[in-house]
Amino acid sequence: MLDAASSPAELTDPTAILTQAILLDQEGEAATARALMRSVAALRPDWDEPWLRIGQSLRRDGAPDEAIRAYDMALARNPARVEALLARSTLALGNQDPSGAVDLLCRATTIDPNCHEAWHALGYAYFARQLPEAALHALANAGRLAPDCFRYACDLTELAEQIGPSVAVTVPDWSDGVGLALAGRAARRRGDLDEAVDTLEAASALMPDEPWVLKELADVYLSALRPEAAEPVLREALRREPGNLTLLNDLGVCLGRQYRFGEAEAVLNRMRDTEQMSAVMLFNRAMMRASAGDLAGSCADIEIAKGRSTDVVAALIAECTLLPYRGGMTAATLRDAMTLLGNALPRPDQPAVHSRAVTQADRDRTLRVGLLSNTLRQHPVGWLTFAGFQALDPADFALHCFGKYDENDRFAQDFARHVAAWHSIASRDDAAIAALIADQQIDILIDLSGFCDGGRVAVLAQRAAPVQMKWVGSQASTTGVAEIDWMITDRWETPPGFETFYTENLLRLADGYVCYMPPAAAPEVSALPALANAHITFGCFNNLAKLTDDTLRLWAAVLDRVPNARLTLRCPQFSEANVRDRFPGRAQALGIDPSRLTLEGRAPHREFMAAYRGVDIALDPYPYSGGLTTCEAMFMGVPVITLAGDFFAARHSVSHLSNVGLCDCIATTPETYIDRAVSLAADLPALAHLRADLRRRMLASPLCDAPRFGRSLGTALRRVWHDHCDHHLVAHEPERA
Repeated sequence: MLDAASSPAELTDPTAILTQAILLDQEGEAATARALMRSVAALRPDWDEPWLRIGQSLRRDGAPDEAIRAYDMALARNPARVEALLARSTLALGNQDPSGAVDLLCRATTIDPNCHEAWHALGYAYFARQLPEAALHALANAGRLAPDCFRYACDLTELAEQIGPSVAVTVPDWSDGVGLALAGRAARRRGDLDEAVDTLEAASALMPDEPWVLKELADVYLSALRPEAAEPVLREALRREPGNLTLLNDLGVCLGRQYRFGEAEAVLNRMRDTEQMSAVMLFNRAMMRASAGDLAGSCADIEIAKGRSTDVVAALIAECTLLPYRGGMTAATLRDAMTLLGNALPRPDQPAVHSRAVTQADRDRTLRVGLLSNTLRQHPVGWLTFAGFQALDPADFALHCFGKYDENDRFAQDFARHVAAWHSIASRDDAAIAALIADQQIDILIDLSGFCDGGRVAVLAQRAAPVQMKWVGSQASTTGVAEIDWMITDRWETPPGFETFYTENLLRLADGYVCYMPPAAAPEVSALPALANAHITFGCFNNLAKLTDDTLRLWAAVLDRVPNARLTLRCPQFSEANVRDRFPGRAQALGIDPSRLTLEGRAPHREFMAAYRGVDIALDPYPYSGGLTTCEAMFMGVPVITLAGDFFAARHSVSHLSNVGLCDCIATTPETYIDRAVSLAADLPALAHLRADLRRRMLASPLCDAPRFGRSLGTALRRVWHDHCDHHLVAHEPERA
């Protein structure tokens, strides 16, 4: 590190000192760097450069007010310093001062009329001042000065579309590469993803140094739910423009969609300048932090983002997504939060489907049932719904899938063989998807993704079908969406009296609310591992985001009561060293001896299932319980101890255990959770007998009885359709003379 004592000769040369300071700032030694910059300012009080560099450093460190003062010092020494005017205008916009930003940028464009960056920034400032015509002309000037800049072309095109034809502007003579890229962008927006990829790849070849074309290409891949294809494209774009916050954000999202949450978090943490991060960037980082096990950091990001976001819906989605994972969460709190979100969703002036009259013949005709989801594949949605859909009588129900079709996925292939049609919704907005569903004359629309996993539940706010339902897929609580008529559930998920926690009507199926389809080639159940190990092995294979502090404290109490017991945790996040390495410290702080932990990462599904051969008893997280994970544990002979909550996601295991007849594994207080885990661990013969018989019990139960479930589901769907028909038959009955 350079300091005043280390190189006295250099301290007499302000330029050398400033060069060293800039290097130190780039290496993360911001405080030392700024001290040296201030020493240069003292040596050369008339020089604007050190103050400009101080402002840049402070801005990166998230100190905007101090940065403004530094930029003002630079401008006091050189009023014509365009870089300082540009930076100062950005901070003015951040402080909700668009008039100040316009004044600064008008000075910049007067000083240097050929500075396309200044014209582009002026376009944003004019738009923030609600002067769209002036904004359009400023962006057009930027494009004329930089006809190879695809970003400028996108911004100008978007603004022109917003304003409409009432304002005439001369379109810049864009380069051939930008013209191709705009054509590719248009292809993506109309849903022609193959053409978009081909066109954008050609544009990138013509403009090898333009990262925004690569960003657009990555956006196409992400729209097609192909994050593995988007990743190398985004990395190449970042190689061309290192440190670009938008590209870093997109790469973080891309990694998160590949369930590489720790890596995504690390990428998003490279955004050192929190003050420059948009609300969307902060929301994305919040999701990655939560998925990587940092719920506190996630909540902090959301609070900052809420103060910056003008998108109420995005803010509510981010906040509501995390609520079920937070300690102390209740069904009433979730209902209130989700109702706010549901009410905030945009609605059309006219619903996609108008109330249509029905005749008596409509009551029992074949129903067109729409399944809205991008997760109709090897995913909890597939494992827990396909057997039931497959068991529906095709003479009674014609299934239509709306979402991504993964031709390489076995579940998707099976779905495709049992549905009447599969409709792509890539790159369509909510209104366009609702119109597509309405055009297909869907009678009952079932959402299977919620607000997560690329879900499009907002489509249902458009009233895309006469009857609308929520089922598996981020089914954590009520949706809060008034247009969703029914929630598919059971008597254990929503006992009598729970109606008050839901905006939907509760459609309780006769048995459980799902039907588990075991893998065809599952490993055999092993003997009880404790008999060979001479100690109990507890386990949990749930998502890391579910392992709350309350959960770890519960497990610490269990381990305290069972000497020599071990705890095996497996989740995809533990494949990433940065996530895995910090977990033992967190566990120790909450009372778990790290030497008793075994942490395992992702594995192929058969290997994942086989890992239960080393687990004696599964411990469910709280409050967000296991769903598919609980079914898989039981299928491998491993009983699950759960603590029942009062909202939907806090009762998944309650439903599955009850359906199999393991009610003794359900606790209603933390104390009984601990006691039941301890008592089960204390009786090895009984535990061994349960393990040997549990798969048979499960296969004989309603949880795995697909024909029985199909009849129950079909009866329920027909009943709600009859209710709809009865209402509309009455409503449209002709008046008597």
